[in-house]
Amino acid sequence: VAEKSAAKSDLPSIILGKGIEGLTVKGDMRLRYEHINTDLEDDEDVRYKSRFRHRVRLGGVWTNPAEDWEIGLGLEAGSSDGTSANDSWNSGSVWDSGSVYLDYAYAKHTFGDSGLSLTLGQQKNPWTCGMLNFDGDLRPTGATLAWADDLLFANIGAYNIRSDSSVTGSGSSQDLANMYGGQIGMNWKNDDLNALLAVGFFAYDDNTSEYQMGSDEANYQIGMAYGELGGKIGKVGLKGFAEVAMNFGADDDFSQGAAYGRAPTDPADYSPESNDLAWMLGLEAKLDKFKAKYSYARIEGDSVPWFVSDSDFGSGALRSSRSVNVQGHTFGLTCDVSKNFSIGGSLMLTELIEAENDADGTLYQLDINYKF
Repeated sequence: VAEKSAAKSDLPSIILGKGIEGLTVKGDMRLRYEHINTDLEDDEDVRYKSRFRHRVRLGGVWTNPAEDWEIGLGLEAGSSDGTSANDSWNSGSVWDSGSVYLDYAYAKHTFGDSGLSLTLGQQKNPWTCGMLNFDGDLRPTGATLAWADDLLFANIGAYNIRSDSSVTGSGSSQDLANMYGGQIGMNWKNDDLNALLAVGFFAYDDNTSEYQMGSDEANYQIGMAYGELGGKIGKVGLKGFAEVAMNFGADDDFSQGAAYGRAPTDPADYSPESNDLAWMLGLEAKLDKFKAKYSYARIEGDSVPWFVSDSDFGSGALRSSRSVNVQGHTFGLTCDVSKNFSIGGSLMLTELIEAENDADGTLYQLDINYKF
């Protein structure tokens, strides 16, 4: 009996199935306090939101080198919202337990040493970009064909936006809305200087416009460019970054800005074709355990899709998570207390660009983050 018990104790605590040669488990937990003030026209600042939130993510990647496959599966104790993985504490009831959602679920095949790979399923954002085009928590669902070498990279992909819902005037109870995208870029590094540049184009079909705007008069045809340039001056690491996006599908017959960005609803006062540009400039500095970041962004009302852009930036001025028709400053400071534990804070000062009723917003965030 003693020999049998000893033999059982020698077994590993996790036994991988046939064909699986490796398992990597990792995650992170972020606790956040958030406060938002809004100033509507000449009124004094009023509290819009004050809340505690968390984002907890845990996932694993199973690898099969013999067949060049990896399978990723992750969960999040956050939100079902596609542009936010944050869960607000006790928003439904006293000491609400919250919910657990799927973060990612994908299969990735690598084609030998060619640098080419194919990823299928709900995946981490494959696009090199800033906050204008895609929120950092976004997980596209679809297929991505990617290639990379030491200097160059390229991606193309097709993704489902909505399904199993009726489209206005389609006469069908179910239909699909999809996005198609492509991007090329370069990532150059040496001991003293790093440079990154990416350009891309994202086309959303007519059904996407129907779903998200209730009209196919306008569409989303987004051209974008993103760049970074960084290096060191003494002990200080510096990085400048910039992003620009333009919606070539903006049309004066229908306005996303008027519908979702609190822009003027009178066509004589607001033109979507004149509000189709978004841009951002920023600088980041790092010294020892501290990192400071500043950026300025201007996101015109019909420049980028409201349903995938950053969910934080416009929340003060817009009183919603739709970051369009807003401009303003973002300040951030982070301290890496240890290798995996950090404390940080951010401040966003935003205002509406075009509005029937002006509004300013101030967003404060304090984060405690641990990665494991």
